[in-house]
Amino acid sequence: MIYFRKNDEVIEKYQVDFDKEEIEKLKKEIINNCSFIQHEEYESDYSPRFTDEIIRNFTYTPTGKEKEYFEETRDIYRYSYDEYKPPYLVKLINQLLNGNSKAIDEILNYDISTKSSIDDRINLANQEFSKIAPEDITKKKEKLKELEDLLKAKELNKNQQSIDSYYNQLIGLIKFDLVDSLSISELGRIESFLEIKLSGVEISNSKGKPFVKSLKKAD
Repeated sequence: MIYFRKNDEVIEKYQVDFDKEEIEKLKKEIINNCSFIQHEEYESDYSPRFTDEIIRNFTYTPTGKEKEYFEETRDIYRYSYDEYKPPYLVKLINQLLNGNSKAIDEILNYDISTKSSIDDRINLANQEFSKIAPEDITKKKEKLKELEDLLKAKELNKNQQSIDSYYNQLIGLIKFDLVDSLSISELGRIESFLEIKLSGVEISNSKGKPFVKSLKKAD
């Protein structure tokens, strides 16, 4: 994969290489250990439809109840499953594995510090509960139900790990080799001389995190 990077007044061209199997393995570890797990359980006469969701522990059992429609009568089932919501980094890894060089910028600039923890959400819900007027029983019940769900979610996610170490592993698996470089002024002269405008090449800005791998210019 070729990656262009603007560094001050120079455009650098890198050859980017990585072991797909190793990154796929790392992606699975991130999904297993860093995803936020949300448990869903409800009754319906229609089975859930999943697209890109990561679903585990899926079960369904008949309730013995039915729902009548004008044209048919349908059995009602109780559905139960855990939905794994991986960090955004997993989406970027998929893009990288699919050969999208744009993902490199986002990976290098990925912010691992912005995630709101379940404890933060519980504390916020507690603060909101304390501000509800004592006579507003309905809102208090709704907020108590929210707190109950958050506490259950905390227990479900008690083994969730920080993404920090996995992110560093990912960066370490991507190898950047400097192939060549070209000054922006020289590029401008080429465009002017040929009376053309070069386009269609994605060029990153150098404001991202520094590469972990050592960089070397090709002979």
